[in-house]
Amino acid sequence: MKKDNFGAIVISAGYSSRMKGFKPLLKFGEYTAVENVVNTLKASGINNIIVVVGHRANEIIETLKDSGVKCVKNENYSEGMFSSIVTGVKALDDTIDGFFMLPVDIPLVKKHTIEKLKREYLKCNKGIIYPSFKFELGHPPLIHPKYKNEIINSNGEGGLKRVLEKYKRDSINIPVCDKSILMDMDTRQDYDKLLEYYHFNSPTIEECYCILGLYDVPYNIIRHCEEVAKIALEILKKLNERGCNFNKNVMRASALLHDLARNQKDHAEVGAKILKDLGYEKVGKIISTHMDIEVHENSPITENEILYLADKLVKEDKYVELQERFSEYSMKFCEDNLTLKKVEKRFEDAEKIQEKIVKLTGEKFDLYPEELLSYE
Repeated sequence: MKKDNFGAIVISAGYSSRMKGFKPLLKFGEYTAVENVVNTLKASGINNIIVVVGHRANEIIETLKDSGVKCVKNENYSEGMFSSIVTGVKALDDTIDGFFMLPVDIPLVKKHTIEKLKREYLKCNKGIIYPSFKFELGHPPLIHPKYKNEIINSNGEGGLKRVLEKYKRDSINIPVCDKSILMDMDTRQDYDKLLEYYHFNSPTIEECYCILGLYDVPYNIIRHCEEVAKIALEILKKLNERGCNFNKNVMRASALLHDLARNQKDHAEVGAKILKDLGYEKVGKIISTHMDIEVHENSPITENEILYLADKLVKEDKYVELQERFSEYSMKFCEDNLTLKKVEKRFEDAEKIQEKIVKLTGEKFDLYPEELLSYE
C-alpha cells in the first residue's frame, strides 16, 4: 500500500440547530472549525479530502476555496447525517486504501492521532480502526473501501455506527493520547469547553497519564514525577504571586512527563522528542533541560529552571533539601572526579535558580509546608 493513499470525509452539512451559531464556521484561533479539521488532515498526509456541505453550503465552499479539498453538496441534508455520509462515500476516489470519517463538530483531533491510525491500519490487517481514549471509542474511524457499498446501500437506521458494528471481528481499537477524539460541540457549552481545551497549550492531566501509560513508565517513576509536579507548581505559585505569568498547565504537564523516557539513554532529549512529535513543542523544550541547564544569574527565571530545580529537590518521591541531596552524591562519587564535577555543576545551577527565586519573592526559600499544593 502507498502510505499516502488515504482519503477523508468531513461531514459539514447540518443545521447546527442546538448550537447558537453555525458549527463549521465557529472559530478556534485564526481558523474556523472546518478549516481546523481540513488543516489537520492535510498535515497528516491525507490527499483526498471531501467536505460534504448542505446548510449554508456557499459559505463553507467560500471558506475552503483555496484549501484544495473537494466540496460535495448533499441535496438531502435535511434527512440527517447519514445521508451526508453516503454522499461523501459516493464521492471517494476508487483508488484509496482507506478513508477517515470525521464530523466537523469534532474539530480538534490531533495530527499525531491521524498518523498513528494510519500506521496501525497499514500493519494490522483490519478493515475498521477506531481511536480510543481511556477505553472509550472516539472519532475518526478509519475504514477500508470494501465497506463503501455496505454504507451506501444501508437504510441508515442507527447511523454509521450500526453499519460498522456488524463487522466487529474486522475492527480494532487503538489507544491514543488525545482526549479531543471524544469532544464534540453540539451546544454552546460544548464549544466553550473545546475553546478552553484549544487554549490549554499542553496535554491535560488525563492525557499526561495516558502518555505515561502508553510508554510503560514504571509506577515509582510516575510517583517521582507527581512529587516534582507538586514542587514545581508551588514554586510557580510563589512567582506568579510576585508578578510572573507562568502557565500552570504547561508547568504541570512538563513536570508530570519529564521522566517519560527515564529508562533510555539521554532520556531528557528522548522525552523532549516524544512530546514534540505529539504536538507539544513547548513542553518538550522544558523537559529537554531538566538534567543539565545553563543558568544566567541576571536573566529572568524560566519554566526550564523551575522544572530543573524541582527535579533536584525530589529524591525518588520525597522532598529533600539541595544540600542534603548534594552531600549524598558527593559521597557516592567521591572517587570519580569526572562524575563528581558534573554533579557539582548541577547543584551549583540549582542553587543559582533557588537564589533567583529568593530575590524575586523577597523571602526565604521555604518551599515545603506540611500540606503542599496538589498538582491537580
